[in-house]
Amino acid sequence: MTPSPRAGRTLVLASLLAAGLTVTSCAASDAPAPASSAAVAPNDGVDGGGAAEVASPALALVIADADGELTLLDLETEERSTLADADADADADADADAVLGVGRFAHLIHVDGDGTRVDIIDSGRWTVPHGDHTHSFLGDAGIIGSIDGTGPADIRVGDTATAVRFGREVALVDHEKLADIEDAPRLTLPVDPTGPVVPFSGHFLAAAGEMIHIVDAEGTATGVGAPCTSSTDADLTRVGAVFACDAGAVLVTRQVGGALAAELIPYPAGSAPASDLAGRADRPDLAGIAADQGAWLLDVRAREWMLLAADTPLLRAAAIGDDESRTVVIATDGTVRVLAPDGTELARTEPLLAASASDPSLRDRVQLLVDARHAYVSDPATGAVFEIDHADGAVTRTLDGLDPHRIQLVG
Repeated sequence: MTPSPRAGRTLVLASLLAAGLTVTSCAASDAPAPASSAAVAPNDGVDGGGAAEVASPALALVIADADGELTLLDLETEERSTLADADADADADADADAVLGVGRFAHLIHVDGDGTRVDIIDSGRWTVPHGDHTHSFLGDAGIIGSIDGTGPADIRVGDTATAVRFGREVALVDHEKLADIEDAPRLTLPVDPTGPVVPFSGHFLAAAGEMIHIVDAEGTATGVGAPCTSSTDADLTRVGAVFACDAGAVLVTRQVGGALAAELIPYPAGSAPASDLAGRADRPDLAGIAADQGAWLLDVRAREWMLLAADTPLLRAAAIGDDESRTVVIATDGTVRVLAPDGTELARTEPLLAASASDPSLRDRVQLLVDARHAYVSDPATGAVFEIDHADGAVTRTLDGLDPHRIQLVG
């Protein structure tokens, strides 16, 4: 999402982004990684800044409040620490907008007139897919560098790098060279982006005009792409990169030999499109809202859309991406529900979010994140985040005393 500049020096965006850190085509399991493995290089090729490998994911939430202060909440100990202080010069109404996902990094965007500074913050927690298992790391958290530019900034984390874009100029932050952020290479795109620009497999995938364009590392259009209008969202899955478009989803995959291919996965005729898609990292499923019809479940591997009908309009949807192809949704009555791929309701909570869901000023701030065991939903009306077991819909914890304008799951 692209922020609008404000007069004066204003914190515009707490951008909480997904980070695929190595080859996303590797299969991953939910089993914990071994405490250490001599067969894998430290951090598996990622610049970890001295982080140590740990036996299982060190999960935490990053919470951005209205003033842009970032809090790291450890989900094992519930200990809270400050990742970034609120901007002392920020307006009281400063936005805390976000691009959501599971990852490692958070980004704070500061605007001063036409100038923009993007602070890149390392949570110090991440997991790397590696064949039939994963490797998890835990290190120090904090700001690791900044990128300066002119005009609004758009940030997208790809498979091995992060793109920090100002108009057509893109700074590329290599995840293996985090110590060199200020010297990140820049290039000018050959197209004028109207949507996300995502680094993927040594290329840039750029939503511009009525296409997803594939641009090589030197900034030259390859001539390969797929039709797409009004793309507002992009996600990395185990299969490839996916863009949400009016007519369906554009999937970009890496072929044998390294070439990229793009294809449209169209909606069934007459269907309402989803503006956003969401799911667990390194999984083949995504989900989104299908207007007032229910939710869409996209099986990226099968190139198939499934409509999950609902008796109540929905606010949010996220695919768990497990063997049962379940989807978690938040309904406008404030309940959180778990749906089977045929739309059957498997579990439902009490109307936990009724106050937030019914208030137009709070509704857009309700967020939904999923991991292998839990769903995390933010409730701006009460300043809490609920942890919900998506096996049975039980609320396992209420994390309160927060101001959750945006949340992100890391680890």
